[in-house]
Amino acid sequence: MARYAAENGWPKVEETSDDPDRGTLREVVWRIASGAELRYTVDDATGCPYVFVTASWRNLGRGFLEHAEQHLDVLSREELFASYDNATDPEERAGALLLLALGSPQEFDQEGFERISAALRDPDPVIREAAIYATSYTPSRHYRPLLEEIARRDPVGQLRRDAQDMLDAYDEAGIGEP
Repeated sequence: MARYAAENGWPKVEETSDDPDRGTLREVVWRIASGAELRYTVDDATGCPYVFVTASWRNLGRGFLEHAEQHLDVLSREELFASYDNATDPEERAGALLLLALGSPQEFDQEGFERISAALRDPDPVIREAAIYATSYTPSRHYRPLLEEIARRDPVGQLRRDAQDMLDAYDEAGIGEP
């Protein structure tokens, strides 16, 4: 990422250290234009490095994301969906689901929502656990009924607690009822 940013003449404007006690991840930020920044971090659940663009205007951000996709080795949405859809082992499916959620757009994404929702109902607790966490990547009020169901009725106590914790986080963030 540093080489990519340097090749494009983007100055580094911030670097935050990993601090597990505060719950923060290492993040490096480059200014790519007035009102736009490229952010790099490594996801703590998957270990996958990722970038995202924050921009004042959606089209500006989308343009820089397309540039990054052309110049960096990234997984496409189609590859993320295929990885999840073709996974057979529960651990592999859980990891693929988290990567799919990590790579989801911030606005509501029906295809991702359908897969995460199905995983929240999966008979395998490993998949349900990953799905609960996956709802944190792109929180949506649409997940609330499914999380509430798990919090009330899941046969695994830890998953009931995890779902309730996620609902509490949704409440704190103001993510309301559908």
